[in-house]
Amino acid sequence: MSSLEEVLAEVLAEVKPTPDERAGALELFNRVKHLVKENLRIPFEYSIELHGSVAKGTELRGDIDLDVFILIRYEDLNEVWLKDHVITPLYKVFSKVYDSTKLKYATHPYINIEVGNYKIDIVPAYWARDISEIRTAVDRTPFHTRYVVSKLDERSKDEVRLLKSFLKGIGVYGAEIKVEGFSGYLAELLTIKYGSFINVVKAATSWRYSEVLVVEGEVDSLTASKLRKIFKAPLIVLDPIDSRRNAASAVSAESLARFVVASQMFLEHPSTSFFRTSRLEPAVAQATSSLRQVVEATDRELLGVVFGVARGTPPDVIWGKLRSVARSLLNLLRKYGFTSVSYFVWSDEETEALLLVTVLPRELPRYEIHAGPPLGKQADIAAYIVKNTRKSGALGPYVDPGGRLFFLTPRRFRYPYQVVESYVSSLRDLELLYPTNVLRNAAEVESYVAQKRSNELIR
Repeated sequence: MSSLEEVLAEVLAEVKPTPDERAGALELFNRVKHLVKENLRIPFEYSIELHGSVAKGTELRGDIDLDVFILIRYEDLNEVWLKDHVITPLYKVFSKVYDSTKLKYATHPYINIEVGNYKIDIVPAYWARDISEIRTAVDRTPFHTRYVVSKLDERSKDEVRLLKSFLKGIGVYGAEIKVEGFSGYLAELLTIKYGSFINVVKAATSWRYSEVLVVEGEVDSLTASKLRKIFKAPLIVLDPIDSRRNAASAVSAESLARFVVASQMFLEHPSTSFFRTSRLEPAVAQATSSLRQVVEATDRELLGVVFGVARGTPPDVIWGKLRSVARSLLNLLRKYGFTSVSYFVWSDEETEALLLVTVLPRELPRYEIHAGPPLGKQADIAAYIVKNTRKSGALGPYVDPGGRLFFLTPRRFRYPYQVVESYVSSLRDLELLYPTNVLRNAAEVESYVAQKRSNELIR
């Protein structure tokens, strides 16, 4: 068993970028900056700045994203103006230089480029000179960068890298809808607050639902109670540059629980495996023959719905719709007597998506109890008897030991796949995410996953 220090040293050696890798990132930024300066023609003051993990020195090896911000001092700046005067002309320029250039959308459009192992986002934003001038979420980014840079030394930057790698390894790194986890900025704030990766995971073991944290200092119980009412989130971390914002707003209850449990397990049994992700997406990696055996041995059922994705659908839209469909389906399964255990979602973010659900049991009894009104309400009892004797296949009335009437009525759905197929039939009008196939049991899910693996479509 490796010691804690040995584990962390080994992980850091793996995740810290090489000097050449970091130099390449900065050289690429200068190239992009030069192209913007040479081709952007606007009559307003602007600044081209590097933000994100590279600017803060907390990037991970092999996962280097450059956030190139074009900060524009134009009071009437809006999405239409940005697209016409910034995005469109720059997109034409970069498309000629880099074949990988894509136009993407978040709060407003931006340009995405991949060059070797580097990913570049060119993001236009309003140039806020003070936090009070912030208009959109991206306008806040420069303030985040300056704050983090002022608080982290070289040792602390490595501690952030360890925390980010741990979060990635357990599947909760990223604030996007796909993950609903911890952003890079949140990882940096937690490291600033607690001083080291180990101190963060030690603190996390005592976190409760709706934990309230302030980065510098502590929060009293009265203030914490007020903040819980304001933010209503599983984890609340006040943004030190804007106290109106919860820097942990993206963290779901599931991601928080996974982090807390993983922290406890890591401290008890330190291992590099906590920092290493599987090649397969977590949702799909679990859909193997071993999972099938576990599901069937515990009387659970594993089902899936395969979706087609409309061309050009933004990833956040895909993941948002997938999770919305999943939650609606689980509610419907509960309505018809099944207990939902868990769900998983996956997408290649281009043409296909997958929803998996596990439920209990695999089969329900043919009849369900339909309880009637209590004794003493004779008119209601009479109406209840008339109504239920007219139902096809109903048995009764009977009287339970407590004196209440009940009928046994045939269930509408006895098997989980019947609920899923009924629900899917109501989704045919979806334009961006449309169902193409229902996987009715664990065997069909296993077959689907095996096919994807053989085609190397899921990694």
